[in-house]
Amino acid sequence: MEQGSCDSCGDDRDDLVAVHRHYVTPEAWDTPGRLDRVDEVERWCFPCRTHYPHETSQEPSR
Repeated sequence: MEQGSCDSCGDDRDDLVAVHRHYVTPEAWDTPGRLDRVDEVERWCFPCRTHYPHETSQEPSR
């Protein structure tokens, strides 16, 4: 875990983890659902990791 500012909420934290953000588009009657993974590595705090879709990155952040 790292210390610094969360890239999602901006709060100063000591529990940051490198993640890839996911954008989720729900399925609709005329379009399939989809999941888009952002290649950029961000550092997120615990609350953001519990509320928003993401995957943990094996790469170091920044």
